[in-house]
Amino acid sequence: MLTHSGRSGLEGEPGSRPQNMRDIWLNPTRTSNWDSDPSSGNPLRGEQLDLLLSLIADHYTPGSTILDVGSGSGLVEEQLFQRLPEASVVGIDYSPAMIAMAMKRLAGREKQFVTVQHDLCNVQGAKLPESDYRVAFSVQTIHNLPTESQRKVMSWVYKVLTKPGFFFFLDRIAVPGADSFSCYQSVWKRQERVYSSSIDEGRSLPEHQQYLDEQGDSPLTLQENLKIIADAGFQASALDVRGNRALIACVKTIAAG
Repeated sequence: MLTHSGRSGLEGEPGSRPQNMRDIWLNPTRTSNWDSDPSSGNPLRGEQLDLLLSLIADHYTPGSTILDVGSGSGLVEEQLFQRLPEASVVGIDYSPAMIAMAMKRLAGREKQFVTVQHDLCNVQGAKLPESDYRVAFSVQTIHNLPTESQRKVMSWVYKVLTKPGFFFFLDRIAVPGADSFSCYQSVWKRQERVYSSSIDEGRSLPEHQQYLDEQGDSPLTLQENLKIIADAGFQASALDVRGNRALIACVKTIAAG
């Protein structure tokens, strides 16, 4: 992945900065580097992902289909099929490079894992296979989208799910302001110590924001995420929030209109 300290642009293109930073996920070298070390800068990924997989397994109904919003290189599916060997998953992603890696990683599961190539910025136009979608999830994806697109994705997932339905949302969240930035720094320092990792999110809020801009990230605060989730119709519960990473359960209740 791009390192914060270097800020050198795409791998193989020193100093470059594409017009659309989301295009970094179309770069095969970039995607391959990320795939080889997805926990770089986020030592909580494995632990929070384990909890997310437990939630999916506990709420999965045999015969239904699981939806992955931003399925990427199939890393999550690889672990998911270890817990639910007979599950069916539909993934939606816009990067051909990521989809190619997923197909290679999940070779032999073509009947269980289907990918829909579509840009999440225009997710309403996506054509999913007809199925009974009771569980959906998204891992470190939606913060890559513009704010309005994030709202639309939440509303779209709500419409896709049956009742009751569950959307497990694991993502980066924004630091709400300069006055609280030092609190996040304390969290990151502890994570570095406990997990023997390196987290470089910046020494100040402006530096942190510059890092996000260079990555093409637009995370919302926890409060903003909870609001757009509720506005979409979900009942939201922040199950695991540590620093700027959050796992949120979004429930489409039986009583929902």
